[in-house]
Amino acid sequence: MKKLVFLTITALAIASNSFAQFSEFRNEEAPSNFTLNSENNILQISGRVAAYYQHRIMKTGQTNLSHNGFVPKDADLDILGTTKSKFVYEIQFSLLDLANAAVSQNTADPAAPGIKAAYVSYEGKALPFHIKLGYDKVPYSQGSLNDAYSTPMWSHANLFGGDFYSRRDLGLTLSKSLWQKRIHIYGGIYSGLGENVFEYGNDASGRPEYIGRIDFAYPGRYKYDVIDEDQTPKPTFRVGVNARYTNKTQPVGRSLSSDVPDVAGPYGLRIVNGKKLVYGADFTAKYKGFSILFETDMINIQPADSTDPLYEATSTTFNNKVVHAGGFVTGASYDWKKIHSVFSVNYENINANDLIKGRQEWLYIGYAYTVNSFNSVFKIEYYKPMTEDGASNPLKYTDQIRIGYQVIF
Repeated sequence: MKKLVFLTITALAIASNSFAQFSEFRNEEAPSNFTLNSENNILQISGRVAAYYQHRIMKTGQTNLSHNGFVPKDADLDILGTTKSKFVYEIQFSLLDLANAAVSQNTADPAAPGIKAAYVSYEGKALPFHIKLGYDKVPYSQGSLNDAYSTPMWSHANLFGGDFYSRRDLGLTLSKSLWQKRIHIYGGIYSGLGENVFEYGNDASGRPEYIGRIDFAYPGRYKYDVIDEDQTPKPTFRVGVNARYTNKTQPVGRSLSSDVPDVAGPYGLRIVNGKKLVYGADFTAKYKGFSILFETDMINIQPADSTDPLYEATSTTFNNKVVHAGGFVTGASYDWKKIHSVFSVNYENINANDLIKGRQEWLYIGYAYTVNSFNSVFKIEYYKPMTEDGASNPLKYTDQIRIGYQVIF
């Protein structure tokens, strides 16, 4: 926690004397109510406040209704800027998540990280590529790169929401755009601890994670969003492929469970003692308010310890020393400008461990009434587990609905 507070204070000090712009993975048209401009140096301050009412329909016999009620979702502040020499800086943090972390001592919740961005980058022409150093979203997964606040949904799908792999990390990213920004190429090296890096630093293995992505859009450039707010006049699509690899095999006498106790996540997949390869592909398309999304991600894990819980007590002749997981998400949306409404439906099919029988299927239905785009919006999300994997993810409820309001300033 002390490391996180120190980082926040330091980053704020840097930002107050520097200038930044929005990350390439964020909405380029996000508003800013406070802007300073001096000799081509620009400082912008923006933020987000959101809350919803959540109601779960519990299974028979379940009496704990603590998940029902009002839930504060966001209280974020984003300080961004750019200099005339094309250096870019950003510090984005959640006041709400930092306050919760001070109580729970857990700063690494991937769905609610206290620090969401803290980096410096160079996007000038002196180098043949862009370079970014610091903490931000890693270049993997269209679903992860897209912000949930720019959709009718209140959260990401399980596949790319942070349970299967980290969404943010500290490291170095190189990127290059080609053919009038139709093609983007990314490559980077990161701590491999994702959102946990502020709590624990590096793990005992000392090994990083490597991530690469390439995507192609046609007939023109394509923002990292999934709602067609621009009412794209011509059919436009983007296809992307990406992969990430790390080897976090721990030295003799050390273990992730003791050194970094909360990195595994609910399925034990996020960061493992062993080798982990994740690869996937995604496709999005837009036309006159309609948009579609498809993404698949597959995970191959080789736990270093034959007694690792991921092996589910199976023999090596059965598991071949490999655990597979992954799945896909597909969905469609329509932005009906005339009535200020956005409708979305997503279907998710995932398997958290192929060594045990079971698969999860989820249905997401969302509606947004846009008073001012997604900058001022009323959102309703219905969330239903269609098929429950009792072995990997036993649930206590059958349905969930969230109703709330979001303001971006």
